[in-house]
Amino acid sequence: MKTVQEKYTDTPENFNNVHAFLRKMVTLTGKLQTWEFVRFEFWERYEAAKSTDPNFMEKNARLWKNEAGEIIGLFISESGGSFFSLIVHPDDPQLAGEMVEWARKVWGEGKKKLNTDCYPYGLEVQALLDQGFVQDSHIGNTRRYDLAHTDYTLKLEEGYYIRCMAEGIDERAKSNLIEQIFSPDDVNVGNSDYWRKDLKSYRAELDLSVVDDKGRPVAFCFGFVDQDNGLAVIETIGTHPDYWQRGFGKAVVTACFLRLKEQGVTTAYITGFSAEANALYQSLQPVEMVPLHSYVYEH
Repeated sequence: MKTVQEKYTDTPENFNNVHAFLRKMVTLTGKLQTWEFVRFEFWERYEAAKSTDPNFMEKNARLWKNEAGEIIGLFISESGGSFFSLIVHPDDPQLAGEMVEWARKVWGEGKKKLNTDCYPYGLEVQALLDQGFVQDSHIGNTRRYDLAHTDYTLKLEEGYYIRCMAEGIDERAKSNLIEQIFSPDDVNVGNSDYWRKDLKSYRAELDLSVVDDKGRPVAFCFGFVDQDNGLAVIETIGTHPDYWQRGFGKAVVTACFLRLKEQGVTTAYITGFSAEANALYQSLQPVEMVPLHSYVYEH
């Protein structure tokens, strides 16, 4: 079957088509891919938006389509450096080799080193190895949670409460806390807007925080939902360092699980990178854990 390649351009149609492709990939494979709908939303609203290059998207995302015009492959680079990701439709595994070759020879031209992250079941893994990439390190784990068949109990210290953004959490206070935890060296901490509320899958009732008796957030998470397929990705989970080891991270994610269950969501995914994060996510009764490895190519 003939395939065509095209640059990704910043149009609502392209965004919606890639978003639908990434959501479909989870249902087709029964597995989370290295890029899912939430990561793509983050890229479109935050990573691409902060680039000073007006052609950032065109340079760093590419689509492969079949004769019917349907997306069957996606190349995307989060920030345009040496890192990229590939998503290959399960009906077109032979496409992986062509996509890796394009990434290496065209997008990677002039770059001394290329790297990507893969799950063991990724269709791109063998193609990467065949073209000189080597597995480098284990960088994290993605866990799947069966919300429909798991019981959760919310436990929280007296004097602390679960609140969602729809209940009037201070956006600036929460935004500042997120930046302090994830971007402590950013000179713009305190000046960032609350951009996650603009994402397609954002739900104010799943924008959760643990707050103290003065309403100040001390821990948080976001539940992003694909309602059509009954699944969620829980992202941006954190606790202020002064409140570690008090169960607030577990409490806020548990609260998110319970709200997702009420909405009919049956499956949730969380990816952890640090030892502390992985310990927390393992304590939440996952039914599956899949390792994420990095692969490196050096010219």
